[in-house]
Amino acid sequence: MIRISLRTPAVAATAVAAALSLTGTAGASGTDASSARPMPTGPGALTRNPLYTTGEFEFFECSELSRRPGDIDTYRIYLDNLLDCLNRTWREEFTQAGLPFSPPRVRYITKSVNMGCGQYVTSYAVSLYCPRNKTIWILLSKGQLSDPTEFGLFTVIAHEYGHYAQDRAGILYEFARQYPKLSKKRVNDLNRRIELQAECFSGAFIGSVWRSLGRDQLDWDEQLKWIVGDKWHGKAGNIRYWLKRGWYGNGPKVCNTFSAPAARTA
Repeated sequence: MIRISLRTPAVAATAVAAALSLTGTAGASGTDASSARPMPTGPGALTRNPLYTTGEFEFFECSELSRRPGDIDTYRIYLDNLLDCLNRTWREEFTQAGLPFSPPRVRYITKSVNMGCGQYVTSYAVSLYCPRNKTIWILLSKGQLSDPTEFGLFTVIAHEYGHYAQDRAGILYEFARQYPKLSKKRVNDLNRRIELQAECFSGAFIGSVWRSLGRDQLDWDEQLKWIVGDKWHGKAGNIRYWLKRGWYGNGPKVCNTFSAPAARTA
């Protein structure tokens, strides 16, 4: 469920620490297009990012592969396929934006590890993104492996990939640059805008591949039903708003949370 992605104070602190670890990475390598423009920097990276000028996501086929209870190998294959779909979708958007792109690193874990942005405590979340090593960390716990029909894992990975897209587009770097000069209130405000944008990115991706998943509308409605908000990620109603905005908008152009009114990012 969406509520298990970065939904505790401890994880919110981890997210901020991860953003701070970005200092000095504005020229990060990994471009697959020599003609791509440099990664955006400065306040415009938040409010006028080139990703907001791209078109809708392509409606790629992305069938969900089957999983077996307790079988890590089938879960890894399931997730590898999902990540391939995310790579293909986001590569197209970055190409349209004229920005460099390469896929994130991915690590599957079954226990607490140091992920490079702090300790991954298994009670925190199903998945976390660490900007320092450009890695999406995915926890395959016994509990997570118990229900091969649930849709929550899919949505969480799409959300964490949204953070990777923010990283590659300069959004997380700009947050890290501003952080030392911001009040606690403003830090929380920007953190909510970052999280809500990742939700919007997630909703846009899910909407673009929904027809190929073979899911019932109730599966999506269930995700929206169980959303829990907090001061780091926004009120439940606003999380639903940005998820649905992404779903119906089909791309990052509708996900500029940094120019949205405060009422929509509270």
